[in-house]
Parts: sequence; structure tokens; C-alpha cells
Amino acid sequence: MIRRLSQHIGEGGVEMKMICTKCKQEAKKVVLDSYEHERGIKLKDVEAYECPKCHEFIFTEKQMEEIEKRTEAIKVHNFSFERKITVSGRSLVINIPEDITRHMKLVKGMRARLTPIDDKELLIEIK
Repeated sequence: MIRRLSQHIGEGGVEMKMICTKCKQEAKKVVLDSYEHERGIKLKDVEAYECPKCHEFIFTEKQMEEIEKRTEAIKVHNFSFERKITVSGRSLVINIPEDITRHMKLVKGMRARLTPIDDKELLIEIK
């Protein structure tokens, strides 16, 4: 899906134009807020090229290497647990398993930011 149309040396080095093989349109460089290369592994701030006509994303070899490297780094630490949502007073509670607590070095008093991604996903960031 990646084709090099032209190359010329400019002030910043080699400039390549990325052409969508489907539409023959020049793709524009973009940064994707979120990209899921492998199911369940979402990457933030991923560089790509987007076709202005069909909106397909095109990646250079270097971009794909970076995506694969970042995906593999996440897979090393990727494990999950299913927990029942319980109640404490008037709030819903999800207990954090000891394996995650140990792995992330969590201790009582640490702060967490909860961000709803959609109606089925919740991002938890430890502060």
C-alpha cells in the first residue's frame, strides 16, 4: 500500500511523498490519537499518512517498526483480570488484584485518574 512517488533533497533531508495505491492521491502526514495495531493493544500518538479521498492510513517502514516495537513493549506487561463491581456506601468499587498492585507498585494514598473512553472502556492512570 506504500509507494514512493518522488524524492528530492531539501533542507530537512530527503522528502518522500506517500501515494495511496488505491486512489492515487497524495497522503498527508497525521498523528493518530489512538491506533489499535493488535486487538486490545491501543497506542497513543501514532504517526501515519492518511489518504484524503478514501481515508485509509498508510505507514512507512520506519513507522511500522515503531508501532511493532511499542506494541511488543506493551505485550510484555499485558495481563488482565476480571473483577466483580461491588458497593461501598453509595459508591461502586472495583478491587485491584495483588498481582497488579505489586507489578505497578501501588500503595494506599496514591491518586488515580479515571477517564471513560466509551460506554465499555475506562482508562485508569496512576498519578
